[in-house]
Amino acid sequence: MHPLLRHALPLLCACLTTAWGAQDLVFRPPTDNHALFEGRMDDFYMYCDRTFEGEVTKPWEAGSYGMVRNPFRTGDGNVMYSRLHEGIDIKPVKRDAAGEPLDTVRPMAPGRVVHVSDVPRNSNYGNYVVVAHDTPDGTVYTLYAHLARITCQVGQQVGTGNALGIMGHTGVGLNRERSHVHVEVCLLLNTAYDQLGDPLNKHGIYNGMNLAGMNAADFLLACREGRPISIKQYLAGMPEHYRVRVPCVGTMDLLRRHPFLYKGDWSTRPPSLEIAFTAEGVPIAVYPGSQPAAAPVLVSCKPMPTVQQNCTVNRVKNSSQDAALTVSGIKYVNNMLFIPGVTAAPAPPPAPRAAPARPAAQRAASKHSRKRRK
Repeated sequence: MHPLLRHALPLLCACLTTAWGAQDLVFRPPTDNHALFEGRMDDFYMYCDRTFEGEVTKPWEAGSYGMVRNPFRTGDGNVMYSRLHEGIDIKPVKRDAAGEPLDTVRPMAPGRVVHVSDVPRNSNYGNYVVVAHDTPDGTVYTLYAHLARITCQVGQQVGTGNALGIMGHTGVGLNRERSHVHVEVCLLLNTAYDQLGDPLNKHGIYNGMNLAGMNAADFLLACREGRPISIKQYLAGMPEHYRVRVPCVGTMDLLRRHPFLYKGDWSTRPPSLEIAFTAEGVPIAVYPGSQPAAAPVLVSCKPMPTVQQNCTVNRVKNSSQDAALTVSGIKYVNNMLFIPGVTAAPAPPPAPRAAPARPAAQRAASKHSRKRRK
């Protein structure tokens, strides 16, 4: 393929997506490291240095997604982990003579650059970029952190062949040896986050506290044969860990942007809403509540062999028998409920809009490739 055509195709695909309406996306690895597809996990994930019970190790698992850090031993002798790693850490495959990584970091799917943070001290992420991707189920976001330098700008339309930056080790707790790109696939919790008045927030709505990360490796593996992934179907397959009843006030911003999350009758107004979360804090469904609520309250929680703080990023506390939201958990849920200027006037979520019609040629082509967490 001619070099000019190779670089033009991703942008052409992004333009066609905009013109014809959002489509399910095919996610690609953001670097030239494809070891995940070959099952070579220790060559794909960047390890963390770990000392546990006197043993020093460098487990690759600590670079994967989920509750994979800060090990502890439960009363029955099993080892669990209490710290969430919200993304995946991908190793470099190229370094210069001094050991600095040379890997180019690219977007996982076509989209537009919506945030660039090029002052490393402003975030634990160091230099990082956020890209928005429109799908039939609403916009999802990918984040690329610890970059040595950034080569894109806000507003730029990008495809999987475009460079966002160069892999590095900016941010907290990294050194040259552990250089990697930290990648997240996220739901944006609230488009009004930057109006909450936090004077320390330098990233607006793209602050890591407002991005609920899903397992980016799931997206890569689901799309490895070129099949697109459905955000709706992916969230439907995620396990619920706890559920929170909240006031039905205004229209929750998350439901406005992802109406498929609501599992009730659009024509009625429930006395409350119940938000189902994964252990990592990803909202996966919203149900109509049968009882009114004046503030967020925990209504159910998956039993665990340890206190819930260790399993829920410190958002649920106590044992499974008397579990309740922590202060951090209440703040997390309240962020999702915040609507500027709205203190009353309950309203149901909006009815889902019909997807825009697509040209016949596109429908025929897509039916052959249709398939289906800071």
